[in-house]
Amino acid sequence: MDGVRSEIKEGMLYFMTPLNFHSFNAENCVIYNTMFSEKICNTAFLLGLIRNNEGLSIRLEGEDKIFVEALLSELCEHHKNEEYASFLLNAVLCKLALIKNCNDAEMSTLSRALVYLIEHFRENPTLNDTAAYAGFTPTYFSALFKKEINIGFKEYVDRLRFEYAKKLLEHTDKTVMQVCSESGFDDYPNFVRRFKSRYGIAPGSLKKQQGER
Repeated sequence: MDGVRSEIKEGMLYFMTPLNFHSFNAENCVIYNTMFSEKICNTAFLLGLIRNNEGLSIRLEGEDKIFVEALLSELCEHHKNEEYASFLLNAVLCKLALIKNCNDAEMSTLSRALVYLIEHFRENPTLNDTAAYAGFTPTYFSALFKKEINIGFKEYVDRLRFEYAKKLLEHTDKTVMQVCSESGFDDYPNFVRRFKSRYGIAPGSLKKQQGER
């Protein structure tokens, strides 16, 4: 996951966002693969688990394993019932948040917006659309965002995009042009220039380095 190898054992659970890359090789096991939208999740639980934009791996044991496995099995069986599926998914997220000691009191007033951006950063989300989704006016949202996150809205979205682009270059065979487009950038020369300024290396050179390893 994101270039870090780990052994798959019974009860392992991996939680990833659109910013994370993964592959696996496993035999003689049952794997529950659940993909979902932020729209049906409890934002506080979700943000607590994705706060650092890092994938989560945890080994569930005993009653925790039995509980989560039962929920995931039921979720796979009834995923087309959106209301019930949402209830089951939130129960899983709540359990993981409790295990990881995620404190709801620490959740930002911008939690809904931050979760939205993790899901949609590649789709050119505007400040106005994000503010509306989070329930704020654009002017208030812009000021609040900079106050709480310490950077502006556009800079935050670009940070997510560059982080994603770097992982694409490191972990896929996509061309730099494809990486530029799939990361949400529409100006290729500007992407290359800003990527080099941010990371100290041109995207093509980074890709070449990864290919030589």
